[in-house]
Amino acid sequence: MTETKSARFSGLKKALTYANNLTSLLGIGLVTVTAVLIIVFIAVDLLGEVRNPYLPVFGFIVLPAVFALGLVLIPFGMWRRRRALRRTGVGPETIPIYPRLDFNDPHVRTTAAVVLGLTVVNAVIFGTASFLAVEHMDSPRFCGVTCHTVMQPEYTAYQDSPHGRVACVECHIGPGASWFVRSKVDGLRQVWATAWNTYPRPITTPIHTLRPARETCEQCHWPAKHHGDKLRSFARYAADEANTPTYTIMLMKTGGGSQDLGGHGGIHWWHINQDNRIRYVADEKRQHMLWVELTTPAGETFIYTPGGGGEVPPDAEKRARLMDCIDCHSRPSHYFPPPDRALDALFDAVPEYATLPYFKRQAMVAITATYPTHVAGVAGVERALKEYYQANHADLVAQRGELVNRAAAAAAQVYARSVFPEMKTNWETHANHIGHEESPGCFRCHSGDFSTADGARTIPVDCDSCHVFLVEASRTKPNLPALR
Repeated sequence: MTETKSARFSGLKKALTYANNLTSLLGIGLVTVTAVLIIVFIAVDLLGEVRNPYLPVFGFIVLPAVFALGLVLIPFGMWRRRRALRRTGVGPETIPIYPRLDFNDPHVRTTAAVVLGLTVVNAVIFGTASFLAVEHMDSPRFCGVTCHTVMQPEYTAYQDSPHGRVACVECHIGPGASWFVRSKVDGLRQVWATAWNTYPRPITTPIHTLRPARETCEQCHWPAKHHGDKLRSFARYAADEANTPTYTIMLMKTGGGSQDLGGHGGIHWWHINQDNRIRYVADEKRQHMLWVELTTPAGETFIYTPGGGGEVPPDAEKRARLMDCIDCHSRPSHYFPPPDRALDALFDAVPEYATLPYFKRQAMVAITATYPTHVAGVAGVERALKEYYQANHADLVAQRGELVNRAAAAAAQVYARSVFPEMKTNWETHANHIGHEESPGCFRCHSGDFSTADGARTIPVDCDSCHVFLVEASRTKPNLPALR
């Protein structure tokens, strides 16, 4: 028993001797401190107390990296120390070249048990931190807030979008490991650009490396299940004293279905369903079409070019893009509404604001003015409207000052959602191709200029192809039930 204890003490003494160097001691210190901090961060995260997006970056990315560095430094320092002792003349019989792994030796078993136990503890700490790091990096707050200035426009628009509760990674990465790895590798380039302040202003769109919509959007929005027409009703308000509204109601021929299901036709069926296939070649911004190819369910292929000249762009097969959702729904989650449309929506939500004289006109003037920063713009819009009404409608302010203040703050939020001077971003820099009011949109192809070489077929420009007006620019609010 005494001999066994002596062997154990000798082995422990040898290990402590090897570890008695600055490198290993630094590694032990780093491992100990970071392990405690990581455990604390995990506990705080599980309690849901962490709201700052930078703390998880520190707790689950930086600290595990330091933890791993410490684990590497410990054996590295011991190896260097062992080599140094051997160079001092200590014989190989005392310090053998390779460790003796005889598990009949109680000392070896004890050492192996300690190493295995510490390895399990380290693996649990490191694995948990790594999981939480990936989870945090996939969160909308990480995408939108960590790189605040760069992503502020996109994150602001995302929060106000129909997809505000859908995580960024659901659309930008989607399922599967390959796109996850690809996105993280691409993220290194973006981090580098952010660190060195070389990112573009505004962010360049469209993103040509974005995963096809068939593998992301269509996980929820199944094109074959779109059927029939959709009723759309909206009001437009004039920039006059009374903010005069006009009302329009139309049927959108969204269509959908498939031949297998017995229903087909409409916008979705023609453009993205499996029964038809449309490919096109366009400029870098996808604003100007150069070549359009339609393959019908019968297998017929028709080539449309501007003027029907039949000129095929160089490398058309290589450059051709298969049309999908985002070719029209170009801003599904990052839409910057033009101020006139945003103010129309504001009047619909709070009709009281339309009772303020010249509110839309003055709000448009304030929102479209130039401001040095986003914060200055938000404050400037609100201040400009308050000053206008105080100077020109003092009686109104005296009677309805609270409404004026609320309306001014609401107009400032219209600016806040659409204008970001630091990123040179507004409603004009990122085209919304739904319809044709804010950009060429549909008219990129449906201009009446794209024909086949023989002139027999032309991409239609007829308004009734996509929608039917039931009421157009009416001064009186329509009675919807009466339209049946």
